[in-house]
Amino acid sequence: MATSQVVKSQGPFHGLPTYPQNESFSDLTAVVTGANGMSGYHMVRVLAAAPERWSKIYCLSRRTPPSNFFDDLGDGAKRVEHIPVDLLEEESSIADKLKGKIQKVDHVFFFAYLQPQQKGQVLGMWSDADELAKVNSTLLKNFIGAIRLSNLQPKRFLLQTGAKHYGFHIGPATNPSFESDPRIPLEANFYYPQEDALFQYCKDTGASWNVVRPSYIIGAVRDSALNHMVGLAIYGAIQAHLKQPLAFPGDFAAWDREYCQSTAMMNAYFEEWAALTDGAANEAFNIQDGLPFTWGRFWAYLASWYGTGWKSPEDDQSKYRTNVSRHVQTPRGYGPLGTTHSTFSLHEWSGRPEVQAAWTELAQKHGLVLDPFTDKSRAQIFSMTDSAVIGSWPLSLSMRKARKLGFLGNVDSYETSFNAIRDLARLKVVPPPAVAEFSE
Repeated sequence: MATSQVVKSQGPFHGLPTYPQNESFSDLTAVVTGANGMSGYHMVRVLAAAPERWSKIYCLSRRTPPSNFFDDLGDGAKRVEHIPVDLLEEESSIADKLKGKIQKVDHVFFFAYLQPQQKGQVLGMWSDADELAKVNSTLLKNFIGAIRLSNLQPKRFLLQTGAKHYGFHIGPATNPSFESDPRIPLEANFYYPQEDALFQYCKDTGASWNVVRPSYIIGAVRDSALNHMVGLAIYGAIQAHLKQPLAFPGDFAAWDREYCQSTAMMNAYFEEWAALTDGAANEAFNIQDGLPFTWGRFWAYLASWYGTGWKSPEDDQSKYRTNVSRHVQTPRGYGPLGTTHSTFSLHEWSGRPEVQAAWTELAQKHGLVLDPFTDKSRAQIFSMTDSAVIGSWPLSLSMRKARKLGFLGNVDSYETSFNAIRDLARLKVVPPPAVAEFSE
């Protein structure tokens, strides 16, 4: 049977859903946790821009929102309220902060996340899997306990996790990954106990759920340490300042591998759709931008944005060193282990004296607020970037499930990468690019 739907474009985002104008899609309230972070803030932006659907958005985060938080929401800011909450506190303490502030909640969007200190080398970004699982499971369980104590009953509870569900951070996974693929038991993964806690909560209360799994996320917020675009922008700006080309740290396998990115705004458009779509209830979904992406194509773009040249990977195989996954098995259960070949890493590059001296000059020139060269910042920013860029296995998240249910959104990851860097520069996180607009 033939069906039809009306979709729209919003800037670079195309095929976005439209919604009925009726009582079921009006006067809705939302709670967004981790609202200062990249995913949480873009969720707030999407909801705040739809007053016909969302009458109130409660934003939960440990820290006070940055100065641009409400300004960038425009007229939508008047429907947004921030509640300072530390989800590592006792459930009763969290509940006390919610009571009296929130009378009802229709939808929960959960993005709260904490990144314990990790090792800085290649393949070490998520090395302390047990600690990651412990702290991030606690965040969700405490929040669930608090909304129970607060007598708040959402209709839908959406949890964002990611591609690590399939083990891409460990080594080659089954490509493309389907939402029905089994969990990977090679090490602790906080996504799994988070899912289990959510499923049990929804079973107990009758709420419906969604789990959404993006790839590496493109976006811009002031608190951007776990953002590979920050590391790439810093690399581009400093190499241009030093009048040096952008060398690529990986090999040709990393240069050419098919890869997918997930723009934070597209994720948020999708997550609103998932939460409001009856047929999407109690389902997990992958989300990615929907168009092909390789680092080989991106590298020339990045160089042009900062006004410098670029170099392809080294031809001489003797110049590469090898890093092998810490596991004796691949996530898919067969084939060679996860192996990277690199001539340097961006984490190592960030330790060079001339690089740090160049940043000092750029920071003074542009009034930058970020110091990416503290021990903690270096490990987070540049290890995140290395983990995205250096790797020999593809990362492909199938969108077939969402497409079959009617979500047709897509966006050009190269364009949103530029937009993210431009916006990070506006927030004084990275130096501004040398060009004002994205050009194909």
